[in-house]
Amino acid sequence: IEVVGFSDEEGARFGVPFIGSRALAGSLDAETLETRDADGTSIAGAIRAFGLQPSEIPAARVGDALGYLEFHIEQGPVLESLGLPLAVVEKIVGQSRLEFAFEGQANHAGTTPMKFRRDALAGAAEWVGAVERAASAGLVATVGQLQVTPGAGNVIAAKVVASLDVRHGDDAVRYNAVAQLTDCAEQIAARRGLRVSAYSQLDHCSVAMNSRWVEKLERSVAKAGMRPHRMSSGAGHDAMILAPLMPGAMLFLRSRGGISHHPDETVLPEDVAAALAVGLHFLEEL
Repeated sequence: IEVVGFSDEEGARFGVPFIGSRALAGSLDAETLETRDADGTSIAGAIRAFGLQPSEIPAARVGDALGYLEFHIEQGPVLESLGLPLAVVEKIVGQSRLEFAFEGQANHAGTTPMKFRRDALAGAAEWVGAVERAASAGLVATVGQLQVTPGAGNVIAAKVVASLDVRHGDDAVRYNAVAQLTDCAEQIAARRGLRVSAYSQLDHCSVAMNSRWVEKLERSVAKAGMRPHRMSSGAGHDAMILAPLMPGAMLFLRSRGGISHHPDETVLPEDVAAALAVGLHFLEEL
């Protein structure tokens, strides 16, 4: 049994997620290692600054393995709403991350009549509302970041760079939503005299967990004295990187208050104990 903790699953610093698990999977290539953060530091440079050598990364690639089991908090409110401590993950939804740039014309906020404006922020704001309205059952769409230029209170915005995060368990539905939101951005830009461009940062297909391992994990939950429950993961996890290489399974732990990506994110100690008990039963199943 080998225990591994992966670095930078989220990709918050470099915009590239799953750096650690990609190394284990052998898919962390030289081009990715040159990806840079906001200060211009590359992934390879950050590794060297930490006293390690990027040239050693190929040695981390996993060899023959029976499979991979990941324990993770749910990062959502579903388990708490059901009164359940644990859930078996049967699928990790696909996700698209893009960057949209709306470009207009900076001008004086006091002297430029509304009808003469090419306000990039107003156009981006209209589009953000459309993104929220596009979300539906099973489809989530989020704009979590806006960069406004020049960013002064008395100047009409010349440029806005907006993030877009779209997720769904059915990749066809996700691709259709991205296409519709891209078309919507272009229509808004044309009507407002703006230019818009889109850049894809990440496109990851949905990943199903190994069906036999899912069944084994479900039996393990029952053996530990809890009601089995299956669900999909709306968040990306390292398991989706390793799933193409070996059988994989995931066990979710209840998130207290359903809160994640926030300082109040936490998990109950009794849920951790329950997860460990399930893990022991799972090893017996194997």
